[in-house]
Amino acid sequence: MTKVNRIELKTPFALDRVNCYYIKDSTPTLVDAGVNTQEAFETLESEIGQAGGKVKELKRIILTHAHSDHIGLVPKLVALSGAEVYIHKWDLPKIAHQNAADFPKWIEKFRGFFLETGVPLATVKQTLKSMSERFSKFYSSFSNVIPLEGGEVFSFDDFSVEVIHTPGHSPGSICMLNRNDGTLFSGDSLLEKITSNPVVELDASALNVDYRAVEQFMTSLELIETLPVTNVLPGHGRPFSNHRLRTQELYSHHEERMKKILQLLESSDEKSGSLSGASTFDVANALFGSLDGINLLLGLSEALGHLEVLEQKGLVLSRKEGPKKFYYFKKL
Repeated sequence: MTKVNRIELKTPFALDRVNCYYIKDSTPTLVDAGVNTQEAFETLESEIGQAGGKVKELKRIILTHAHSDHIGLVPKLVALSGAEVYIHKWDLPKIAHQNAADFPKWIEKFRGFFLETGVPLATVKQTLKSMSERFSKFYSSFSNVIPLEGGEVFSFDDFSVEVIHTPGHSPGSICMLNRNDGTLFSGDSLLEKITSNPVVELDASALNVDYRAVEQFMTSLELIETLPVTNVLPGHGRPFSNHRLRTQELYSHHEERMKKILQLLESSDEKSGSLSGASTFDVANALFGSLDGINLLLGLSEALGHLEVLEQKGLVLSRKEGPKKFYYFKKL
């Protein structure tokens, strides 16, 4: 029987472990590719060897999403094996950011995002420098990726998995389900101990979709809850079961966070005596405290995602003042 081997790799990030899944098969396959460090590569190579395979024999690399801790080793693995690489088409713009020539445009997009969300200029400069260093170090260019849309089936010797598009953590996040035994490769769309950040997508216009991270994430949770899952193989942490309990916990978490944001906005307006509003940066600080570097981006992403949902529901309003956007409680 074909075995799925979980390989846990160290990362240099706050979340210091990430999973890859090696499937030794007549079509040797790797699900996700870890972070771009020599230590991660050596561990992956060793673990694949212990499972009876070789890196150079890989035929497929299937990526659950395009974040650096999941795609970092792709160029090296492809150079060694010639493996085909698959990722959802909505995450293709993220791969384009790996081209050094695109960095100036990428930086300007994030500069505009940080200014609109109300981040102080000095913090903007510091954060962009930190993010540039991080992405330059841990991303490497690769191309010739085969885009997925959802619904595709990957066949193995004695089972198959169906690709399910679960946007939210990133636009192109996917899960893969073995409908025969209920195994779900969940990427970062469903984690047992961690609440994945719904991350802002600055290239949404290129996707030709109205992408709202938190709204999409909650819709994806509802979808995952309906699936016939018995065992979850996540992007971080150990495998777990009872996926419906976890989806309900996460859904409730985001509902509670939106209630808290409404209370923050209402309290802010009452204290000021006017509809002065709060920036996304103000809301993120109130929710998460002081953030910097990539954590600032993640905190702003989640705060903005919730504000977008609340605005779409007509519970908050927004206005622009120069480059900044402010949100305020809609009084009935």
